[in-house]
Amino acid sequence: MTLSPLRRLVLPLILIVAALMLRSHWQELDPAYRKLVHWLPYLTLGMAAALCLFFDRSRLFTAALVLIAAYAFLPADIAAGWREPRLFLIYSIISLVVPLTLLLLLFLTERGLRSGRGMLIVALVPTLLLVCWWIVTDVSPGTHAWLHAQLPLEPYPGWLLSLRASGVMATAISAGVMLLVLQGGEDTAALLGTLLFVLAAMALLDRHGMAVAMFSAAGLNLGISLLRSSHEMAFRDELTGLLGRRALNDRLKALGRRYVIAMVDVDHFKQFNDTWGHDTGDDVLKMVAGCIDEVRGGGTAYRYGGEEFSIVFPGRTLEQCAPHLEAMRRTVARYRLVLRDGKQREVPERIAKARRGRRRLGRNAETVSVTISIGMAERNDRNLTPEAVIAAADAALYRAKEKGRNCLVY
Repeated sequence: MTLSPLRRLVLPLILIVAALMLRSHWQELDPAYRKLVHWLPYLTLGMAAALCLFFDRSRLFTAALVLIAAYAFLPADIAAGWREPRLFLIYSIISLVVPLTLLLLLFLTERGLRSGRGMLIVALVPTLLLVCWWIVTDVSPGTHAWLHAQLPLEPYPGWLLSLRASGVMATAISAGVMLLVLQGGEDTAALLGTLLFVLAAMALLDRHGMAVAMFSAAGLNLGISLLRSSHEMAFRDELTGLLGRRALNDRLKALGRRYVIAMVDVDHFKQFNDTWGHDTGDDVLKMVAGCIDEVRGGGTAYRYGGEEFSIVFPGRTLEQCAPHLEAMRRTVARYRLVLRDGKQREVPERIAKARRGRRRLGRNAETVSVTISIGMAERNDRNLTPEAVIAAADAALYRAKEKGRNCLVY
């Protein structure tokens, strides 16, 4: 099963709770250790930025640099910010610029650090720093009075952010949740988690150790998200979202003495590509993968290669798995895949006659039906290794094709 979008927020929420718990022991630290701990955000965020460079991720790299700059400029004692114009101005700028920058990064597409857009995104950081530095060093009493009226601190007891800054934070977080639900993606979850860390740090900045705890946790979140996304890229098929061949090979090494492996093949897949094009072929694979991924009975689906898939049922027998695979086959057969534009390619007459399940929905819309064939085998005295079980399942799949396709054989 693929990781659902909102479940990707579990990591940042756990890190926030852990940071709050550790911050509660801030006063117990020796003053010498506190000075060392103050460097912890630079370490975690710096490591995250280094990973971004290694994996060529411009958006998360920019986010890490923005957080490093924000932490460096944050006043050590915000309580003085109510009276000292410069500290108040720094805090006000950070509370607005950081969430707005992260909001912008949420809506930008990843192009890599070496692309023109990637370099432009990264150039945003020094530009913001120069503008903020110019504003801070050139502040006048009139500007401070105007900002104090527009961004009054602590509108509620225990909440430092102004109402306008809180509104910007809420807008950015809401947009991040919407994008995460609609599009998913590890980078989106990482940026949304970063917004949550910034919200906690800025709203509760007057509490001892809050900035250190939250910015350190933000760096950990970015780094772990990068490692997790790189793992998904290596072990998960990009087109279908299923686990790939490498993940299957690792799983086969850890199987016990009883298991079932099913091999699934899309019937007449070449005709979909020849008749309607490779885009439709990709849609077929994604639809079938979605149905296979929902198989019951404890099975895990993998893309084996091309139009072929594998399902592994650890600790199961053929009789236990057959009903679940048969239900999955019927689900695929009932599905009607709507073609993107209803336009077909110029194909030979013999291929046109071979189309199955085509049904007009309107002037420019039509659907196609898809079926799958399934071969299944279990570990037994004749098939002692996973490779032998896969070979037996492949042989059963071949018999399913000979029987007319759209069936389960074992």
